[in-house]
Amino acid sequence: MDKRAQRLSRKWLYLPWAIAAVLLAGYFALWRMGAAEMKSQIQIWIDDQRAAGIVISHGKIQAEGFPFFLRVHIDDPDIAQSGAWRWRTDRLTLDALPYDLNRLIFSVRSEQKVAIKNYGEWRIKAEDFRASIAADKERFWIFALTLGGAKAQHDVDRTAATVESLVLDFAPTANDPASFMLNLAAGGVKLQTRENDTSLDTFHIMAMATHADLISNAEAWRQAGGALSIKGLLMEQGNARLSVAGDVRLDGDHYPEGNLHAELRSPAAFVQSMSHAGVISAEAAEVLAANLTLAAIAGGGTISAPIELRDGEAQIANVRIGALPAIAASPRE
Repeated sequence: MDKRAQRLSRKWLYLPWAIAAVLLAGYFALWRMGAAEMKSQIQIWIDDQRAAGIVISHGKIQAEGFPFFLRVHIDDPDIAQSGAWRWRTDRLTLDALPYDLNRLIFSVRSEQKVAIKNYGEWRIKAEDFRASIAADKERFWIFALTLGGAKAQHDVDRTAATVESLVLDFAPTANDPASFMLNLAAGGVKLQTRENDTSLDTFHIMAMATHADLISNAEAWRQAGGALSIKGLLMEQGNARLSVAGDVRLDGDHYPEGNLHAELRSPAAFVQSMSHAGVISAEAAEVLAANLTLAAIAGGGTISAPIELRDGEAQIANVRIGALPAIAASPRE
């Protein structure tokens, strides 16, 4: 082979590497553009929230992850609404694909501190804490949250809540952007107080809220015909099981009203949990558990009847469960 042929052969050998270098340089440029855009959008969001009265402070914002992903860290984020709530942690991480910023994944590995008016401050730690928001052609956007091995503890009274697993999806409906769908499934839920422990093995709810754009104004939501449609609610605790489905609206005094189809097995366990959680007194729980147990025995071990929400009270199988809270002050007052 002459020298000219050897030179041509070497050029063909180097060509794939040259192409790879050009592609890598182009991808790096795309990655840097994506990082700059993420930082820009974060700053725009911060400025918008500040303009709306939210107090936000943070430390350094930096990008990493090349070449496999785009990751932005925000150090010491601190977000609050004066007099209402405050959230802060050591580091918040945002992940995205460099070529597609339509889906952002938020994750936190450090301890989180949440302070809520009238509920004090809580410390939250989770083995897995991820949230994402993504653009969607049919539903505009989809929010998702995943928790694993999560524990929240009150700073003062040492009340603690733990969740072994939780998955939540929240998004507008495809046909009506003013209606929202919620799908939440949790397992291994426990609430520990100084007096009692309460637990649920399984909690799952699928529900839709109509006219959700008005839901912060109870009277406007009621007049628009707003409703909470419970497609399915399931709670299990040992042998006890409760399933509920139906629609809930507000009456003229802003109390929940509606008939929900329910099936209840081993009701005493749920009544005891209500008592431990402070929903009803111990004395009322004893009476309610006895009445519901009799109704379950009459039904072959299971109560299958509507839960009636009417006139500020709830009852099932002609047994009064308890009073209902008003969602807002009555317009008649």
